[in-house]
Amino acid sequence: MTALDDTTVTAPPPLRRNRDFLLLWTGNWLQFFGSRMSSVCYPLLALQISGGSAEAVGLAATAAVLPQAVVQLPAGVLVDRWDRRAVMRWCAVGRILALGAVGVALTLGALGMELLLALIAVEVSLAIISSLAERVAVRTVVPGGQLPAALSQNEARGRIAGLLGGPAGTVLFTWVRWSPFLAATLGALVAAVNLRFIRADLRAGTREPGRALHRDLADALRWLLGQRALRAMLPVVTVSTALLQVVMQGLVVILVKEQGLPEATLGLVLGISGCGGLLGALGARWFMARLPLSVLLIGGLTLWAALMNAMAWARGPVQLGVLFALMNIVGAVFGVATAVYQVTVTPQELQGRVAALSGLVVALGTTAGAFCAGKLLEAYRGLLSLLVAAGLMAVTAAVAALIPAVRRARIPDAARPAAPPATPPDT
Repeated sequence: MTALDDTTVTAPPPLRRNRDFLLLWTGNWLQFFGSRMSSVCYPLLALQISGGSAEAVGLAATAAVLPQAVVQLPAGVLVDRWDRRAVMRWCAVGRILALGAVGVALTLGALGMELLLALIAVEVSLAIISSLAERVAVRTVVPGGQLPAALSQNEARGRIAGLLGGPAGTVLFTWVRWSPFLAATLGALVAAVNLRFIRADLRAGTREPGRALHRDLADALRWLLGQRALRAMLPVVTVSTALLQVVMQGLVVILVKEQGLPEATLGLVLGISGCGGLLGALGARWFMARLPLSVLLIGGLTLWAALMNAMAWARGPVQLGVLFALMNIVGAVFGVATAVYQVTVTPQELQGRVAALSGLVVALGTTAGAFCAGKLLEAYRGLLSLLVAAGLMAVTAAVAALIPAVRRARIPDAARPAAPPATPPDT
């Protein structure tokens, strides 16, 4: 018997047999699917309540976006201080009450704009807090070597919910106005029940009692600024996400306004592109096992620039849908890779705050990008706007390639998926 025989290491079970991960994943998938259904119905509900006011639709959209800026930072501190299981459970209970209140008030004819906007803000805020807590919990219930697969499955979960949740929500809303909110309530209920049966210890580490919130945030910001790769990648990802808004809004302008196609055509394009995002999420682990993070990020931005340039010259919904699907494949791959990198290099006690800080920066960039994209498309139409955005994306890729910390960025070996071994030649 050799020393190696005495120290055999038992491999962790695959994710499909990881009970805690499956409970967390399925519960939050149903909850996320419910969020997709309810979010697509909020503007429709605002339009109905207001008697067809476009301003009311804008207010509903604002109520859904505003928590991204207001709630992120305190949510990050909360997640790092409290038991993540309790945080997710109480968020699920809160969402059950908020979504149930929408359905009940709607049934009783008592739902006004003020109440709707308040309930939207509450429900979205609780979803943000729960999402941060789940992201931290994944690292606890999944071994480091399985993190890429776990986060890839989470990304795929979001893509599937995006593909199916919107259409399902609109169909249910057309059938019975309160039905999508009931379905979302049931999803949150399942998530709350699943959390009860997770065995892993999801409590946060010890902390200094009575510590001010701003001191906790300052600790996370100080750590983040001390990480050269993360500090460099965050603005690169933020700028690229902002430029992506030109594509999102440009599809509407090109298809409906400039090419005169029916509005339903946009659904076809988004359906094709959504399939691309799902493929990218499922294939992210394969790419991560073969390419370093720097290649995935810089190469992904370069491909985005080329595809945006091609979209400017594309004609017809199928061509635009296929090109946008390719963009979604690329985005899902380097999105999962950067998420794995952030989760693995961030200390466990800072996970929530670092994720919140990063999410806030990207959200602010997305908001600014959406505003500037509208101005750009108004001034220069679809073709020229896409060409401008493609040029700026190419510049972003070049800048990223010039930053040494980005070029040297590597996912830690403990979290890097192993490439399949080469087959030995026959002898």
